[in-house]
Amino acid sequence: MAAKIHIERMMHRSSIAVPGETAASYALVKLIPSGLGQVSKPMGLNLALVLDMSGSMYEEDGTNISRLKRVQDAAIAAIQKLKPDDTMTLVAFANNALVCLPPTPIAEKEKIENAIRNIEMNDIDPGGTAMNDGMRIALDEIEKLSAPGKLSQVVVLTDGETSGEQDCRKIAERAHTSKIHLTMMGVGLDWKAPLIKDLAKISEGKWYYIDVNNAAEAERIFIEEFEQLAATAFMNVEMHLRPMKDIKIKRVRQVVPDIKELQLNEPEERHLVAPLGTLQKDQSGRYVLDLSLPKRPDGKYVIAQMEITYDLGLGTRESTGPIPLEMTYTSAGHGYVNAEVMKHIDEVQIFELNKNLQDAIATNKTEEVQKVAQQIEAKGQLMGARAAKKTMLARQVLQELNAGGKVSKKTQLAMEDSARMAEEMPSN
Repeated sequence: MAAKIHIERMMHRSSIAVPGETAASYALVKLIPSGLGQVSKPMGLNLALVLDMSGSMYEEDGTNISRLKRVQDAAIAAIQKLKPDDTMTLVAFANNALVCLPPTPIAEKEKIENAIRNIEMNDIDPGGTAMNDGMRIALDEIEKLSAPGKLSQVVVLTDGETSGEQDCRKIAERAHTSKIHLTMMGVGLDWKAPLIKDLAKISEGKWYYIDVNNAAEAERIFIEEFEQLAATAFMNVEMHLRPMKDIKIKRVRQVVPDIKELQLNEPEERHLVAPLGTLQKDQSGRYVLDLSLPKRPDGKYVIAQMEITYDLGLGTRESTGPIPLEMTYTSAGHGYVNAEVMKHIDEVQIFELNKNLQDAIATNKTEEVQKVAQQIEAKGQLMGARAAKKTMLARQVLQELNAGGKVSKKTQLAMEDSARMAEEMPSN
């Protein structure tokens, strides 16, 4: 049996009543990998690590260990999770940028560890933060080994604002065109969050916030990211949706492993495509579809055909084939709510509220900040223990607002980081 992606789908209600012209509904889609023991060639990883070497990386933040030392330790711990035939490229940047280690197999672990440990020995001028130069050099190196069967990824870590922001965006677009994803890591509070998030979004990658006051945080995040990269089994996964007449698919969001809205393209009429990126061999991906359903007589209807296409790294596209998404109509009233789907919808709603909160903070709308933070707190309390951190941070926003009239950047970042994290329900 070849490796496959199985699809499970469920509507947020067992049946729907549409008293007016249309009604909103949601569908949860699970993509579950299987048969991975039969893959003839494991997915190789072509990885570049791009490290900020500006002067602020030598700050200790009350931990008695410099940021740079913590990142070096974290990177060395994380490469233990990679496969011997994966490759690592090391790039450093500050006022200038250069390659500290050309693409090297992980099998040469001692060589890689030495390069990371001795990165300060390279001729880097610490008086600046030219992240764009570091990103460009990393892409140049990683493209040399880009090939079918390899996942190419650039991990960028910075603790400050960078020069050449527009250049950074152009480089992210180049990475996207080359199907190279960016992982952006912001350390502390002085990096430019909107830029980092933009770069991750443009390249269909992800971003992380590293709290400098938590000495173990860098290692946890590096290990988490490298484990996920090493476990990648499916590349360039796409969801194809073909809704029936009068059915509207308004949005597609990923909800596991984290929450983010996905770009929805329409290459032809009634054919929507959402790029899902990569899928790990041991973790399902979950997605919520926002739907608008028209009035129908009672009965069961196919509302859309769904197909997942993907690349196993063997040079060909594979497909699940079309799978129907169905809905039961009943004029007697709505059916029961599916608790699993509702859990993810609750988390998406907190995610959306947090976006409203960030906008209100950015525009100094104090009353709106207070209102939205209260909404997040109330929603978190309804969700119970699984939303404890989100509730706590909403209270922290209110406390800071009442005490000093503004919300600290650290709390804003922690709030946003927490809002996009979703916990997967235990499997049956």
